[in-house]
Amino acid sequence: MSASEQSLLTLEYAEEPAETGSEVSRAAAFPWPSAPAWLWLGAAGAIVGMAIFLPFGWDARDYLGALQQYSAYVNGHASFSLAYSPLFMIPVLSAARLLPLWLAMVLFGLAYLSGWLAQVRVGMQFATPDERKILRCVAPVIAFFPGLLVSDVIVSGNLAYILYGLMLAAAALGWKRQRWVWFYLAVLVAACVKVQLLTMLAIPLLCGKRQGMRATLAGVAGLGLYALQFRLWPQAFQAYLSSLKVMSQSSRDFGCGPAGNLARILQSLGLPYETPSIVFYLAYAIVLFLILRSLSQLYRERRVSFESSAPVMLLGVVLLDPRILTYDVAAVSLPMALVAWRCLRGDGRNPRTVLIVPFAMVLLVVNVFVEVNEDWITVLPHAWKYLEMFLMVGIFAGGVRRLLQEARVEWPAYVPETEMGSPLPESEMASFD
Repeated sequence: MSASEQSLLTLEYAEEPAETGSEVSRAAAFPWPSAPAWLWLGAAGAIVGMAIFLPFGWDARDYLGALQQYSAYVNGHASFSLAYSPLFMIPVLSAARLLPLWLAMVLFGLAYLSGWLAQVRVGMQFATPDERKILRCVAPVIAFFPGLLVSDVIVSGNLAYILYGLMLAAAALGWKRQRWVWFYLAVLVAACVKVQLLTMLAIPLLCGKRQGMRATLAGVAGLGLYALQFRLWPQAFQAYLSSLKVMSQSSRDFGCGPAGNLARILQSLGLPYETPSIVFYLAYAIVLFLILRSLSQLYRERRVSFESSAPVMLLGVVLLDPRILTYDVAAVSLPMALVAWRCLRGDGRNPRTVLIVPFAMVLLVVNVFVEVNEDWITVLPHAWKYLEMFLMVGIFAGGVRRLLQEARVEWPAYVPETEMGSPLPESEMASFD
């Protein structure tokens, strides 16, 4: 391994060693994802082609329109509305107006690219060395299949790519050093755009050491900031709420999560949907969090590995979001692919390689159906949202099952924490050539 590779990011998904040295610590070095140059060039060429021949940058154009109609946007009189809270948009637009338009656009493009690369980088860090050899070639392609379903969302210019890149990069720092302050700041910034992203605060609760009070305070601060904007920009805030109402009532844009799909079905049947979907969300979110908490405890007891537990945990945290959109699923595309691959591959003693080809064929058929259904012949409205939900929930369930098998079979019996006073020996730490 070269000196530059050895100096790359090291993650720890374990408890921070206490001052007495009685806690468990584990680190692993993860190189930056690489792929043959022609794959990266092919991906870049595909994006350019989509920009030329397909709708391109629809979200980015809305941001540009808000910048050009800044005064009307602040007063709630703009000719359009954005489903983003004024608490984020107005300060950012104010800063962007101080720059030349071309420079603001370039900075946005660089931030967008950096956010996507951060998502890819963190996703690669959940892979084993053998898996990484394959993922280095898949990484440039995965952008076009958020959640394993075909989509042109990468060219939308949606802020979520920047927000998830920021949060995941800060989460990596938390896993490495158990310093979560940057993650809390990143989540607060993201929640100023989309308040439902406060559910990402579950990550330090699951991975951190004594983070309950800090995560709670960050959540309260996020909700407080959300409420504050009603005082600061009442007209813009009312326009923002109206845009959310229009999206839910006219376009049924509830996302692809379980609660969102339930709301969509109830609304299509002409039934009340708000209260039932909220109650359903609270019920399954509590159960899901308890499952994630139990899986987190397995890692704390050293019964499952970081590579196995981290992608399942991240997918579960995204499922906690009450309104899961394609942009949210894009952030966990690589973790989903990893979990699905491992479930199909088996554990070596019980190989399931024979299932990989049929699964790939089924996934191909599903992607073709989604593309045809959305663009040419609509057989089932919003079909991709239901299919995406089943994929996410199914892959998460498969990942949970595999973790339980790993904890029971592959790893040694639980050793009490008092008997694990020193970090893992160097021979047990993952290294990558």
